Amino acid sequence: MKFFLQICCLVLVSSCGGGSSELLTPQNPTQTILIPQNDIEILFIGNSHSANHDLPQLVATLLKSGMEDTTVYADLAPGYSFLVDRLGDNVTHEKIKSRNWSFVILQAQKYSSSGLYSYPTTAAEQWIRRSTAQNAVSIMFPEWPRRGNYEEGLRVHGIHLRIASREPACVAPVGLAWDHMIAIDPTIPLHAADGNHSNLNGALLTAYVFYQVISEQSAKALSYIPEIAVSETNQRIFREVAADIVAANPPCENIF
Repeated sequence: MKFFLQICCLVLVSSCGGGSSELLTPQNPTQTILIPQNDIEILFIGNSHSANHDLPQLVATLLKSGMEDTTVYADLAPGYSFLVDRLGDNVTHEKIKSRNWSFVILQAQKYSSSGLYSYPTTAAEQWIRRSTAQNAVSIMFPEWPRRGNYEEGLRVHGIHLRIASREPACVAPVGLAWDHMIAIDPTIPLHAADGNHSNLNGALLTAYVFYQVISEQSAKALSYIPEIAVSETNQRIFREVAADIVAANPPCENIF
């Protein structure tokens, strides 16, 4: 997994060792370091938007399907809280330190539903620093728009881009993928009945976005997974939308 290997060496060059893949380090382009690449461990930190339809396990299922020689472990930090409310939560901090996470996915930055107010992003930035201190790559998770809201996805994505400009992190274009999917076929529902959370369609579209961000492989190359209760046609459409949106909005440009 190319991106994961690069980040390992950038975050902690001295600790990279063992395994079977070679990588040139940016400090010395002639130096090669052997790094293991057969394990991916992902921690989601967020609220019910991350928990609904067991999103971490959906992402793990896709990664296992597309990266057959890779061991994947995904988990969700306890509690459904905003990032700012977790700062004094030792449980979440201990969870970050509990495993050698490859990626920490951060969801639940507070934002104004109306767009009329601004909320501090310092908590998200601190969680990025805490994740980086554990040699994990942070991926920001901008939430999808509420049903019928046609500006929220882009606005929330912009908030997370600004966070990543201050503390190096990837930004998964989840809301942009939802916007595009709704634009091309509004008859395929992505929201749950409350108009806020995802249904299984929306969760799977989101998972495809994270698949491509983490694996750096096109979601289009994935096969139909019959164990996921979404039709073969819709799975194909979601793969195509996720792949095109991630390709058009490179998520990790500011990491290096």
